[in-house]
Amino acid sequence: MEDYFQQLVRSWRSVTSRTVREAVAVLLLLIVVFGAGFSALSTYADLVVFEEDRFAEELAEIFDDEDVHKVVAASFTATAIEMADLPVTPAGSAGAQQVIQQEIPAVVSELLTEESNDGLLDRAVRQAHGDVLAVEGGTLVANPPIRSVEVDLGPIFNQALDEIVANEDLAFLGTVTPPADAGVVTVLQRAQPGDRFWEFLGQLQDRRSSTITLILLCGIGALLIAPSRTRVVWSIGTGIVAMAGILGVGIYGSRALLAVLIDNTDTVRAAQSIHEALLDDLGGRLMGMALIGVLMIVIGAVAGWLWRRFGPTPPEEKALAVSEAGPVV
Repeated sequence: MEDYFQQLVRSWRSVTSRTVREAVAVLLLLIVVFGAGFSALSTYADLVVFEEDRFAEELAEIFDDEDVHKVVAASFTATAIEMADLPVTPAGSAGAQQVIQQEIPAVVSELLTEESNDGLLDRAVRQAHGDVLAVEGGTLVANPPIRSVEVDLGPIFNQALDEIVANEDLAFLGTVTPPADAGVVTVLQRAQPGDRFWEFLGQLQDRRSSTITLILLCGIGALLIAPSRTRVVWSIGTGIVAMAGILGVGIYGSRALLAVLIDNTDTVRAAQSIHEALLDDLGGRLMGMALIGVLMIVIGAVAGWLWRRFGPTPPEEKALAVSEAGPVV
């Protein structure tokens, strides 16, 4: 009876110890998975969003997009019509609105795709990047006073104006001074939740090396603590794939959300084009992250099968085999 009681105590301690180890291992695994997701986001923010050269590179081709042409043309058209309606406009300008609406779209498309204007467009993108970000404590964060993302295409507007005044019906516009904000195109209204998100990433990028170190330490700790190390490997892989999928769905969802936040169809499409250009790098990183997770799942599953097939028999299984075989006479 005493031997049975001692055996029960040992079994309870073994089960309790195993449960505690599994619980700690699960906690460490969660830290690894969430840390991997935040590491991917902070790396993307550091290399693309907060880096002016890379930001301009990612958006270099955006002015070739027809939807962007339509938004810029609509802005230029509105400004030109405003100039035509000024009280100082000469007589004979009646009916100019229709001509302006016909002339500007083609002129804008031509100017935005001209190689000679690449430098102007690059500077406009860099200026917009500098406007929406600010330096606080040595860290780039969202600039709170700037409530909309704007691109100053004033030089392009002046070129368009020079083009359309060649039409005798619009020649009078050459004598009208454009408003101060002529050519300034509002790309997107900013939202406070988005600002807080980018501020968080901006703070996280300074701790990226510490985050990576924490991920490695937690992964090693989970391998050492968990009763089954091969299970840890494929569990981490599964978690990484799931995290990459969640972030991917978030990217797609934020793109779809633009259609809800913006009323104008052309503006929605232009904003979605910018969204795709800017987040294409992050999508590639998430794809690579998912592939690493799949590789870990395969390695963990294969290693687990090999261990069960060719590895040493666990002590508990040996004891079970001896008890089933019965006492040796």
